[in-house]
Amino acid sequence: MRKQSEPVEVVCPHCKYTGIVYLPEEELPKCPKCGRQMVISELLDEGKSY
Repeated sequence: MRKQSEPVEVVCPHCKYTGIVYLPEEELPKCPKCGRQMVISELLDEGKSY
């Protein structure tokens, strides 16, 4: 179990608006454009490797 807050990318499944929140400090937000519940797109806890 992870104890620190970790950044995650959230995306709206309807209009594709994206944002970053820190879990577990913040809850998954509603989209500011269309008002739908956003979903987790990607965990941002490590650097990207291509």
